[in-house]
Amino acid sequence: MNSIARRNLIAGGAILIGAPAIARRAHAADSTYDRIASAGVLRLGVITNRPPYFWQENGKWVGFSTQMGTDAAEAFSKAVGKPIRIEFVESSFATIILDIQADKLDVFFGLSYSEQREKAVYLVGPLYSLPEVALTARGSKLGDQWEAYDHPEVRVSVVVGTTDEQAARKFLRHAQIRGMKGTAEAVLDVQSGNSDVFITTILTGLGALKDSKSFEALHVLQPVYTQPSHGGTRRDGDGKFAAFLQDWAVQYRAAGRPKEVLLAAMRSYGLDVGRLPPDIQF
Repeated sequence: MNSIARRNLIAGGAILIGAPAIARRAHAADSTYDRIASAGVLRLGVITNRPPYFWQENGKWVGFSTQMGTDAAEAFSKAVGKPIRIEFVESSFATIILDIQADKLDVFFGLSYSEQREKAVYLVGPLYSLPEVALTARGSKLGDQWEAYDHPEVRVSVVVGTTDEQAARKFLRHAQIRGMKGTAEAVLDVQSGNSDVFITTILTGLGALKDSKSFEALHVLQPVYTQPSHGGTRRDGDGKFAAFLQDWAVQYRAAGRPKEVLLAAMRSYGLDVGRLPPDIQF
């Protein structure tokens, strides 16, 4: 091998050896925490017309998930010692995970837990938990016990693909489970007499009760079964922002702040919080 060939081989080897180190540095530099701190902007995911999570009043985003984003931005502002403003990024439940992964937004509040989601994004929290409820048709005497619904003659409406469907199939193995595309379809299923009950979380249940006169009552099902809700952020190069959010979430919940913003958003949207059990925990 001549001297030129040896030099080329050595140079090529140096490039190959150096490539992983360069890639590692580039990956480490991919920091959500540093980007937010540098830009002074936190991009918060929102979903159109999803009260009491998100909705708009006079062109302004409101709702308890919006308020949680505001509270997180204020905490981050203190951590980095500079003002952090919020930029709202519209998404949907069908695309929210993909939008987080694609770096279209920095954080979203309102994700139920699943192993698949935890692998796709950083889940932080839980921030609050929502109990499962039964919205019963008029004339129903089924009450608030899961076992009362677990019979072959009971027709149960659920929204397909939700954790509510999972809960219904877990507790109601003998009932007729009727999968619906969305909340509106599930409400209509009960209203039309095709189902006896709609199983959902308490927030969705209160909203449905407000908008429809077809239900007899809302029952917090016993034994209480809750669905923990998390924030979600991208799996970036250093995980620093996720670590910050997790510490914030622990302190936030310990201070009782999630319950405050949940109840405030319910009242603001006109939901009857008087229907909530006095000892309910979020």
